[in-house]
Amino acid sequence: MKKIFLTLIIVSNFLFGQTTSIYSNFGVGELNLNPTVRRSGFGLGIAGSDNFDINPFNPASTTQIKFVKFAASLNYSYNNYSDQNSKNQIRNGSFENLLLAIPIQRDYGIVLSGGISPFTKVNYKVLSPTKYFDSIPYHIKYESIGGLTDYFVALSYELKEFGSLGFSTNFMIGTVINKISTEFNNTSIIDPSFTTETNYNGLAFRLAYISKNLSSYLDFLPVKDLKIGISYLNQTSLKSNKTELKQGIFIDTTGSESFETKLPAQFSVGLYTKFSDRLNLYVDYLNQNWTKLNTPTQTNFSTTNQHYVSIGFEYVPISRPEKYLDAITWRLGFFTKNIGIEINKQKINEYGFKAGFSLPIDQLNLLDFGLQYSIRGNRDNIFVKEKILNIWIGINFAEIWFVRNEE
Repeated sequence: MKKIFLTLIIVSNFLFGQTTSIYSNFGVGELNLNPTVRRSGFGLGIAGSDNFDINPFNPASTTQIKFVKFAASLNYSYNNYSDQNSKNQIRNGSFENLLLAIPIQRDYGIVLSGGISPFTKVNYKVLSPTKYFDSIPYHIKYESIGGLTDYFVALSYELKEFGSLGFSTNFMIGTVINKISTEFNNTSIIDPSFTTETNYNGLAFRLAYISKNLSSYLDFLPVKDLKIGISYLNQTSLKSNKTELKQGIFIDTTGSESFETKLPAQFSVGLYTKFSDRLNLYVDYLNQNWTKLNTPTQTNFSTTNQHYVSIGFEYVPISRPEKYLDAITWRLGFFTKNIGIEINKQKINEYGFKAGFSLPIDQLNLLDFGLQYSIRGNRDNIFVKEKILNIWIGINFAEIWFVRNEE
């Protein structure tokens, strides 16, 4: 099955329809690198912390949250795919994440947070050219859907002379379904199919740190604030159970097995600086070495050491805006990455830009918007070129809980 699939992608002329990416078909799927709607406008924001956002990539970032925060988002994607012989356009909408933060002790930045966020994604469909069986036309369809979801619980703590610390427990749970089927144009013929369903579950831990303001040690720099952030997710062992089903006139279970899947460790570092009361700069780097992915469910795509680099700007409101436009937050960023696989010894690279803004409803509640446009792959060497537009819409609400009367 793997060899047939790889040959279909790289060698054959094919028609295809996908909702994420043909390149997402490796291991447990493609890593999700958009932690929240706000950060989708400029990058990961590993070193950033404010009183509005919850960043699953850095649990130390919540120390500035003073009120109970609730955030949720939706994603709309428009993907344009093309190879040397064909083109296709796919649209898709989905729920993205659900996040909650509760301040326990404001003076020390002790905040309990958690939520649900996609960790990896795989979702594609590939349809072969028309073939014939005894003059009866048919297509072979390859498709996959699923990925890992991160259910995390985190705690942050601020040491005034040291910085902020964060720790999270991450429950990785998910299912990846791969299916190959034959679709006859003659409705009187039953379409046979072969499906593999793999269920994953495991436990990971993330340690994170954001330094205190370092600008006082670098007086020669024209900045008002300077912080460094670090986040590390340990190598994760996932219990994996695979079931194979064959469907024709009858549905048969042809086999099942259990095994262990090891996800590689993830390391990210970021720089945050404030040039003025309104202009912030974020620089982020993430590394995850997918060559250390250990699972028998890999495809024949070769895995590589993944690198992600982004630079972003944020223009924040003035402290007491008199006009509504002065209360809007604006964001812009640029990024480049390889997505963790290579074909014919060539890495699949992606580059693009991000933009976003936040509209205040009142002093505590916001509507967040994010946009990303990127290009990955190319049409040379029989590869697929993808142009991807993502739009995020999110709510960012706050409630006043656990506040003493004197506060």
